[in-house]
Amino acid sequence: MLHQALSSGALGAAHRAAGPVGVTLICLAAVVVAALLILLLNEHRARRRQPRPARQERKAAQQLPEGRIVYQGVDGTGEPLLATSYPLSGKPDYVILSPEGMPIPVELKLTIESEEAQRHHVMQLAAYFVILEDLYDRPPTYGVLRYANKDFTIQYSEALKRKVARRLAEMEHCDEQHPPTLTHQLPSKCHACPFQPICPIGLRQ
Repeated sequence: MLHQALSSGALGAAHRAAGPVGVTLICLAAVVVAALLILLLNEHRARRRQPRPARQERKAAQQLPEGRIVYQGVDGTGEPLLATSYPLSGKPDYVILSPEGMPIPVELKLTIESEEAQRHHVMQLAAYFVILEDLYDRPPTYGVLRYANKDFTIQYSEALKRKVARRLAEMEHCDEQHPPTLTHQLPSKCHACPFQPICPIGLRQ
């Protein structure tokens, strides 16, 4: 009996001593959980306000021209498409095969807002036109350039094809002594370009 009394007394003393510590730990745990919940809620709200590019691309993919997706490079996994008549390769974001059998290149520029199609983006689509003309029985007749605020339909013409051929001829004659005739470029693109060390524009970035 004496042993049991002593044991009960010891346990009671231990509980009384541990009581404040236990309450403090519980309070700290509650504060940490509340803070984590607030952080998760703020992150969720931020994501809803600023959709990620992948989400924008999925949304854009739901509004593609009529037809079947035969190529997809928007996620970076597609292999480059190679032309046979020109030293040219490219990775369109999408290629849609229309019900009439014509390929339609689609290029997404979802971080850009513009009221008119920018010339270098048109040339990008023009290169895809030339590539797809080599790869399909029927040549493309148009492509889609999609900005954040507007879509542009770019028609494929002989004049645009000749412009691509001229640009390729100019590139063929470029070397360290004869660099390309550039006037300006984005620094971010120059820093990622393998030709920056010999490019007069890239060296200034």
